[in-house]
This record gives sequence, C-alpha cells and structure tokens, in this order.
Amino acid sequence: MNPKYRSLYLLIGFAGLAFLCYDAFIAYPDINPLRVLLIAFPDMVFFFLAYRTYPVEEGTTMKTSKVKSYQ
Repeated sequence: MNPKYRSLYLLIGFAGLAFLCYDAFIAYPDINPLRVLLIAFPDMVFFFLAYRTYPVEEGTTMKTSKVKSYQ
C-alpha cells in the first residue's frame, strides 16, 4: 500500500475515535451499542489501513551463538 496515505488514515481514525468518545460522553446513560459499533468499525478499518502502509521489514532472524561441540 502507498505510505503517503498513512497520516491521512491515522487522522481519520483518530477523528472517528474522538467522535466516538464525544458521542458516548453526550449519550452516557443510554449508550446504544449498535451506534457504537457503527462508529467504531470504520475507525478500525482506517487504523488497519494505516497499519498496512508501514514498510515491510525483511525477515529478521534471531542471532544465536553457535557453539562448536568437541567430541
């Protein structure tokens, strides 16, 4: 995926998360779970898209010491 959209995806994700917190704060006694899911699901999608834009690391191998056994 194109890394130039990473900041846009993060901005949209955090804006949606802020809206979710604001909406839950305003409607505190009667929070509608369906409305929370409808707001949170697109936020999760945008955070996943931001995650997908990070560069892929090459396969990292664990450095282990190789001990020669003398027989």
